[in-house]
Amino acid sequence: MAINLAAPGRLPRAVCALVLALGVCAPAWAERTDIDVRVLARGAKFIGGYTASASVTLTDADTGEVLARGLTQGTTGDTERILKGGVNGDGRLASGDSAVFKASLDLKSARRVTATVTGPLSQPQAATTVVSTQWVLPGRHVTAGDGWLLELPGLIVDLVQPAAYQWSDKNSSVPLQAAVTMMCGCGLSENGPWKVGDTEVEASVSINGKPQPVQKLAFDAASGKFATQIKTQGPGIYEVEVRAWAGPTNNAGVARTAFFVH
Repeated sequence: MAINLAAPGRLPRAVCALVLALGVCAPAWAERTDIDVRVLARGAKFIGGYTASASVTLTDADTGEVLARGLTQGTTGDTERILKGGVNGDGRLASGDSAVFKASLDLKSARRVTATVTGPLSQPQAATTVVSTQWVLPGRHVTAGDGWLLELPGLIVDLVQPAAYQWSDKNSSVPLQAAVTMMCGCGLSENGPWKVGDTEVEASVSINGKPQPVQKLAFDAASGKFATQIKTQGPGIYEVEVRAWAGPTNNAGVARTAFFVH
């Protein structure tokens, strides 16, 4: 093919036509790629909410570029569906209102994407972080079933009594009371899905830095909390660490406080 080099504008058009005809060097167009990220409390339900649920960050695993970030939003889901592993064998745990973070990426090429989730944000003393990486392809939505499902381990331990740094008298007893739930906020009970009998709760107390014998907390069905009494032995600072352990799910949780005795 003869090309008139003197004719302005003809060379680029001719070369472009030739290149496109050969099917090479075609421009790469970004394709919309949707990703649904859900966060499941280990052994329980989805971590839901709207302002303090679980944070999700999607990054390029190779460059560190942040691709999307936000919060899971929605409910903790359908208890029966989750505990049965789906309905009619479909294996899908999420229902229409289950908490999810929805992202839409414009991808020109396949990328290794890392999802980092942290929660529950409403209980910072209990928050844990899980990281997962997978290939994401342009135009191939990660939305089927439960989407990109990550599981957060742990238990929420929330101290009700004593108030932090309160003053108490020596030779008295200070009530210690703690609420323990699954990471989704699902409560423990004697006969419910998440049984009290599967969970051990104990308190480690130190007085002026000296460790004392570990105390067991007993479950009070009326209040739905675990409780004991700390006997004071003299003046000083009493530091308390409450530990919860659920052996069947390998979940643990910790909360700490301190109070003064004069």
